[in-house]
Amino acid sequence: MRSSSMIFLGAIAFVAALSVVNQVGVPHPALIEPAVAATPVAPPVSAFRTVSSSTCSSNGCPTSCEADEALISAICIGPSSAKFSDNLSLENGQMTASCGPSSSTIVVSCARK
Repeated sequence: MRSSSMIFLGAIAFVAALSVVNQVGVPHPALIEPAVAATPVAPPVSAFRTVSSSTCSSNGCPTSCEADEALISAICIGPSSAKFSDNLSLENGQMTASCGPSSSTIVVSCARK
C-alpha cells in the first residue's frame, strides 16, 4: 500500500477507537481545550489630543493643554490664512498659546507626557 493510504487508514482507525472508548464510558483527554473568557480591555488612550477655541477676536484665545500633557503646536486661523502662534507664555510650568485679534480660531495639539 501507498504511504498516503496508510496514513488515511490509520487516522480512521484512531477516530474509531476514540468513539468506542467514548461509548464504553471511559474518559479520554479533551482534544480541544475550552475557550477562556475574554477579559474586557479599555480602549487605548490616544497619545495626542486637539483643542480648539473660537473666541480669538475678543480675548486672543488663550489655550493650554492639561497638566499631564505638553503643548506641541498652536495654529491661529484667520479669514484668509493660518500661521503658528507667536504668542506663547509659560506660567507655573503650563504653556499657553494665544492669537492676535485678526484670527478667528486657534487649534492646539497636545501630547501626553
